[in-house]
Amino acid sequence: MNDDDVVQNFFNEICCTFPEIKPLMDEQDECMTTSKMEAFSDATCAAFANGNIELAKKYLSYVDKKLIDSHPKEFEFIDVYYVEHLFWKASKSTKEIGWPLVPPKLQELYVKFHGTTAI
Repeated sequence: MNDDDVVQNFFNEICCTFPEIKPLMDEQDECMTTSKMEAFSDATCAAFANGNIELAKKYLSYVDKKLIDSHPKEFEFIDVYYVEHLFWKASKSTKEIGWPLVPPKLQELYVKFHGTTAI
């Protein structure tokens, strides 16, 4: 399986697991796979901001578990386009709500890139 197939299967899995994410991904141009993953990250942050903590936890748990046996391309998309993008343009209060809910492995990736925590 080539990398493009891996990414497409990953997106299909996300959309099957979380049908509400599919329209967000579909808004992105087909070739903009990185933007599709960022849309999932944005949805996580929006869930924090909207007080939908249980949904945000489900998204984070899914991504965290996916790291356990992820294909290198899936890992790249999680690390670079989900985690690094998490909290982008988020308010201070959204970061304060969301950061403690981010699983340790995802926090580690975030800090590795940003050099600091989100709060």
